Amino acid sequence: MSQIILVRSPEELISESLAGYGWGCIDMSSFSEFSDLMQYVEDENIDIGRQRNQIYRFFHAKPGDVVVVPISRAIVIGVVREGKVHKENGGYGSNCINVDYFKDENGEPIKIPRAQLSERLESRLKIRMTIAPLNEFADEIDEYVRELKDNKKVCFDSIFQQKKDAQVAEFKRGLLSRLRNGETTLESGGYGLEKLVKELMELEGYSAQIAAKNKTSDISDVDIEASRTDPVSSNRVFIQVKHHRGETDGLGIRQLAAIDEDEHVDKWLITTADVADETLEFATTASVSVMDGSKLVDWIYDRIDELSVSSKERLGIGVLPQIIAS
Repeated sequence: MSQIILVRSPEELISESLAGYGWGCIDMSSFSEFSDLMQYVEDENIDIGRQRNQIYRFFHAKPGDVVVVPISRAIVIGVVREGKVHKENGGYGSNCINVDYFKDENGEPIKIPRAQLSERLESRLKIRMTIAPLNEFADEIDEYVRELKDNKKVCFDSIFQQKKDAQVAEFKRGLLSRLRNGETTLESGGYGLEKLVKELMELEGYSAQIAAKNKTSDISDVDIEASRTDPVSSNRVFIQVKHHRGETDGLGIRQLAAIDEDEHVDKWLITTADVADETLEFATTASVSVMDGSKLVDWIYDRIDELSVSSKERLGIGVLPQIIAS
């Protein structure tokens, strides 16, 4: 598993693709085992104080680990490459690991301003340790690494948008589940869903009404009739609404296809369920458009700010603003 390590390396080593640690009296690159290194420290009476864990963490940095180097008002991020280096008279950066830092188009290390980091990560950078673990910030730092790999920069607006999109997707999944499983307080028997679709059609500028039941003696049936007229055109829509859980079959399509009208009418099957490919093919041949559960939820989300308060409450949709976690 890859680690994320803070290394307070001398900034000049970044241009050499290195991250350095002190202890010039110890050539860490000459040891393959940490236990041998510690035995050498003991034999030479080198006082490492309470820094054994820091030395351990630096010594065990492996290819693929992420290194975060704090510099003035920013950080630089890189990925560890195989090999260690010992620099004679290197002072504060005598022992080095190879690090491939992310660079811009001009070959300059990409600096991420500290002011753009989360408050928690920015605070952790102030820790009084030369080598420190940052694994608890993996979600945030991994996002920076992805941005750096893909774009050679970190677009914080993009990261915020990605998080917002993820929350929107989660909201839609939850709403669809509630609709399918009858966990809303919409009126039962499908009538509540019909009222919701009627409201959505009205928000689209249609005059809409829920049709009377059992108007015909044959299979033909419509749940909602809607119309919209402007100075140059008119449009009529017949809708069959199905409050289903698994898959919706072709019944609603047959009900709409059986309606015989002299004028052109757009016919729609709107369902909370999924619709199989063969049913969609049948709908195409019958000139019926289909909106499955996912598309219905998309429609609800697009009009969410305009839905009535009562409809939101019945769907279980809150109206409070929400924090997008950093």
